[in-house]
Amino acid sequence: MKRDISIKLIQEIEKRLFIKIVKTTIPPQGMDSQVFIVIDSKAKEYVIKYSKWAFNDKFAYDLINNHKLNIPIPKVLCSFVFDENQVLVLEKINYPLLESVNDKSKYIPSMINCLKSIHEIKSDIAGLLNTRLNKTWKEILLSNFNGNDELLDWVVITKRKGLDKDLVLKSINKLIKQIEEKEFLNSNYSLLHPDFNQRNLFIDPNSNKITGIIDWSESMFGDPLYDFARLRMFIWHFKLGENVLKEYYSLVNLNEKEKEIEQIYVVSFVIEYLAYYSEELNEFNNNRIKTHQEYLTKYLEK
Repeated sequence: MKRDISIKLIQEIEKRLFIKIVKTTIPPQGMDSQVFIVIDSKAKEYVIKYSKWAFNDKFAYDLINNHKLNIPIPKVLCSFVFDENQVLVLEKINYPLLESVNDKSKYIPSMINCLKSIHEIKSDIAGLLNTRLNKTWKEILLSNFNGNDELLDWVVITKRKGLDKDLVLKSINKLIKQIEEKEFLNSNYSLLHPDFNQRNLFIDPNSNKITGIIDWSESMFGDPLYDFARLRMFIWHFKLGENVLKEYYSLVNLNEKEKEIEQIYVVSFVIEYLAYYSEELNEFNNNRIKTHQEYLTKYLEK
């Protein structure tokens, strides 16, 4: 954000909340976030999200508040459009992030319960909340891999350093065939997060409960199994072990057909995240790329 824009934005927030901001800090950012924290003259903290993607966040927060479900989200103090971006001013959640704790397995039951509550919000139309088109869920899934999504141009992506082009493209071709052959939901879609990860979840270490869910920029309506597949990738990423995986399957309670579809979603996440990890090569991303490509090697062998 340019300095002159940031100054004007701070002034606009001060005017709308009747406060005087005395300090601004920038926390670690997600892949598509522009988030900062401000402190007013009374030492109260506010979280500001400012981006085009935040339009989707606003839709999600409005939906959840309107349905009055027990979903732990931050309070939206005000929202407005500024310089063609959505601005959300949120009450700061005073709990630690999930990434700060070593034993993340203790929070799996609460994560699943939160997802089930989110999935109670339904729609007959699939897709992102602020740009829903007349597409089926299957068409949306395929668009991530068949070249119809301009943000996921796999011909370009697979040329990036660190990626095994043949491995990724062969995996994509196999996945597309599996998606085309399966039957998916075509109505009664659920609200999905679908980025339940350690930086988007606040927790209470005393109760092992999720106390805050943030970053709804990817929220959409679709198959609830898609959210659970993202959670299974979380379990895999952090090597939480077979017992945790068994607990996950017991709590989610999938039948055989649902397990097959959930597995397709897991593979789709494994492939898609290679696009994000390969945008900037560092030690963390290099390790993730290696892990994901090893997974795809086994996937192609089956």
